[in-house]
Amino acid sequence: MNVITEDKHTFYNDLSLEQNLVSAIITSYEDSRKLLEFEYRETIKREAKISMIFSKNGTVKYYSEAYDMIAYEG
Repeated sequence: MNVITEDKHTFYNDLSLEQNLVSAIITSYEDSRKLLEFEYRETIKREAKISMIFSKNGTVKYYSEAYDMIAYEG
């Protein structure tokens, strides 16, 4: 989810929250044709400054400071 615009992406797969966040960033802001390129995904992951955060109820979320996006299971 984009924290500012509240746009949501829904993924149904076996990837981690962090990888799904990278996918959402690429499809929203970057070149979506490179979605499956491993090196490109790693570059975006570094640039996005993704960090793991814990909510009060103990659920794990991933947040990208650079893109103001958050990934969570819901």
